[in-house]
Amino acid sequence: MDVDKEFREAVQNVSRKTAQSIQFTPELEKRINDQLSKRRAKGFRSLYAAGAVAASIALAFAVWKPVASLFPSDLQQAAAELSGQKAKALVQKALQPLQKAIPELGGYQLTVKEVGPGVVMAELRKGDNEYAQVAVNTGTEQLEMFKWFTSDAGKQALTEQAAAEKANAFLDALLGEQRKQYEQTAAGEIYRPQNGFLELDVNGMYVTYKQMKDGKAVPFGDITLWVDGAGRIVAFGQLNSEEQATLDKLAKALPEFNTGAVLVNKDKRKDGSSLTLANADEQGNTVMVSTQGKGDTISRYRVDAPRDEGWVHAPKALASEKASQFLQSVLGEDLKNYREKDSSDIPGYQRYHNGLPVLGDDLYVVVDKTGRVTDFAKNASAYDLAALPDPSTAVSREAAEKEVAANMKLRYIERLFERSSSDQKQQDLGPLLDYTPAVAFFQMGQSGSLHWYIDAETGKIQFGTGNNGMEYDRLGTHEPITLAAQKQAAAIKTKEEAAALLTEEWGADLKGLPYSEREQEKREGEGKEKVFHWETKDEKRLEVVVDAATGRVVDVTIPRKDTNISVSEQAALKEAIRVLEKYVDPGVTEVQVSQIIKPGEPSPVTSGDWQFEFIKSHDGVPVLQQYPDEAYIVTVDPSTGKANGFLNRTASAEAVALPDKSKAVPVEQAVREYLAYMPLQLAYTIKGVEDEKLAKPKLIYVPMSDKRYADKYIYIDAISGKAVIR
Repeated sequence: MDVDKEFREAVQNVSRKTAQSIQFTPELEKRINDQLSKRRAKGFRSLYAAGAVAASIALAFAVWKPVASLFPSDLQQAAAELSGQKAKALVQKALQPLQKAIPELGGYQLTVKEVGPGVVMAELRKGDNEYAQVAVNTGTEQLEMFKWFTSDAGKQALTEQAAAEKANAFLDALLGEQRKQYEQTAAGEIYRPQNGFLELDVNGMYVTYKQMKDGKAVPFGDITLWVDGAGRIVAFGQLNSEEQATLDKLAKALPEFNTGAVLVNKDKRKDGSSLTLANADEQGNTVMVSTQGKGDTISRYRVDAPRDEGWVHAPKALASEKASQFLQSVLGEDLKNYREKDSSDIPGYQRYHNGLPVLGDDLYVVVDKTGRVTDFAKNASAYDLAALPDPSTAVSREAAEKEVAANMKLRYIERLFERSSSDQKQQDLGPLLDYTPAVAFFQMGQSGSLHWYIDAETGKIQFGTGNNGMEYDRLGTHEPITLAAQKQAAAIKTKEEAAALLTEEWGADLKGLPYSEREQEKREGEGKEKVFHWETKDEKRLEVVVDAATGRVVDVTIPRKDTNISVSEQAALKEAIRVLEKYVDPGVTEVQVSQIIKPGEPSPVTSGDWQFEFIKSHDGVPVLQQYPDEAYIVTVDPSTGKANGFLNRTASAEAVALPDKSKAVPVEQAVREYLAYMPLQLAYTIKGVEDEKLAKPKLIYVPMSDKRYADKYIYIDAISGKAVIR
């Protein structure tokens, strides 16, 4: 199965930026393929579903990893305190009991990977697919976490009794005299979270031990072990003192939280940990907790798959009351520095400092109808409040407003829809000529993300990449590209016509390749698509996808020939325009480039081809659909210079009569209207326009409406000069 293409298409519906931040190591790719092999036996509705699974597996690492808790300078300080030979010696000493308990590990090569607050992260490796991750606590100088990634883990889990026997023998060898302090309290099949992914995913059993003192269990004094189907101990996790204190604080904040909850998994990194605890309440729910630093700060709490089929949000008054009580217990005095920020049913809070919001430092608390907190997230990583700049250093608001005016530009929105919370079809309000400072984004009254801002130190605007990585606002030129008018779209109805298109127009060789076809739901818009599919021996696909009703070609896929890169951007763009002219929707005679992705090594995120993304254009003005996505994507093989892919992402092929731009009001009028609804707010930010953590916080100006329009989209109708709020 061509997982790579499925993955790339799946991430187009999430975040390309997030996906690109994932390092696709051989181990991660092996895990993705292993999971797909297991799930393939259950059947997929389509190959695209497999890609979505692959995407969710990889993206889960970003979802459930601890938030980075330190600035680079703090990490350097932690590394300086314990580095080089000293760190390695500490790990070697701590590993001696583990290597005694598992003699095979004695032949593995040790490498210290990272040093964080109170922990050294190291790796034991034997080969490409056989290695172990270890975390050593620098305070106790003992092993805190161990994960063993190895083949032949066994397909069937052991019985609970057999697993307990293996675990007892291991713990005896690992702890020595300290073993007397621990008593087995729970065992069961390894828990797989509903929303997340196990870094080490094996068939097996967990066995958990409680630390005992004076005949009583120490709250959260847990050790958990995993025993795989081959009878090997493949995971060890122990709660450190800071994590115990954090969980104790959490139990005090949540009346239903059980101090006898059972640790069933622990993942540790230099900047925090992820914990899974079973039987966390009377209903037997499992909760997941993420911490920062040594484990002394909670960044996430979530009830995983609550056992309540009638789950609904609490009314706003009850949600705010319970959220406030919870935050008071978790944050203490620091809660006074946060303000509730909108009218959503999910209470959200924004930090303020010197009277200014600190963007990137916010909280949310989810409360159910019974008043129980089921989800909490502190989105900010740790930073030094003293590093926040003095507001007096900012350029004037007038200077920032002039920069907005200098960047105000026109764009068309083909169809504006009335937003609705129901599942019913939304009302089409027709086209709009909009004035905007940023083409690649639709402006919300109070956005949770920074799409653009004015740097308050320089007074200059900074743009991020838009939806699905659209770089339109950051590109240096927006010259429209004129295309020859097409009387009708290329249409395919039969296998023979699809084969002729691939061989005669795209130069593909289909000889001897097995063929299949299927029908599937459209990914863009309503209706069905028909897929004509050929597959190579190495499971790469050659496909033509058409609109089932009209035969309009919406997707063409041909594998890349090899990994060579010899084609220039200019030559590749020329080829992309040639292909685009053949398959563009009827009536489209002008486009603009919205993003160019350069060639490189192929991975599940990128094919490594030249990739050119286009939006429609009319009279030199960009034209967007309901959402600011690209309209067409063309890929060009960097080794041959021939196009090898086309994707039409438009929801409809119907032409829309657009307003006359010559009737637009003067830009000065549009700026006044925009700033009346979206006045510039001086604020701090700890994140940049790409949601990246900044080396140090900065002062910025951002557009921000009052609470009435917090969750509304705000447009400026260029013909009337008035705001349109939806």
